[in-house]
Parts: sequence; structure tokens; C-alpha cells
Amino acid sequence: MRESVQKKHNSTSAAQQLAQMREELASIGEKERVLSERSADREVYRYLLDSHRLTAPASFLGEQVLNISPSGVSEGSQLAA
Repeated sequence: MRESVQKKHNSTSAAQQLAQMREELASIGEKERVLSERSADREVYRYLLDSHRLTAPASFLGEQVLNISPSGVSEGSQLAA
């Protein structure tokens, strides 16, 4: 009798641990997805900035090189105006 109660308790505990591990994995997967999107956004931002630097006429730039750092990008992965 005691053994069956112990086995039932162990299986319940294992099921709870498994559910918690699944939640943690889902959370990690979501974090990886967000980081990947932000990285892609940064790459697009760099590409557009480089493209602008290459195509902007020197007179428009006042013969100065733009020095815009990626820190101008907000947390929401929006391009700086």
C-alpha cells in the first residue's frame, strides 16, 4: 500500500517537473526567436545605412561622413528617424 502511494507521488512529481521543463524550453525558444529577429533588424539597418553612405552625394553630406551608431535603434527594433 505504502509503495503504491510513493509511486503515485513520484509519478506526479515527475509530471510536474516535465511540465516545468517544457515551459522553460518554450520560454528559451521564444527568447531565441526574439534575439534572431533583432539581429536580422540590425543587419537590415546596417545594410540601409551603408547603402545610404554609398549613394548619398558628397554635397548632400557636406563632404562629411555620417557617423550614426546602431544605438539609435530603440528596444522595439525600430529604425531611428
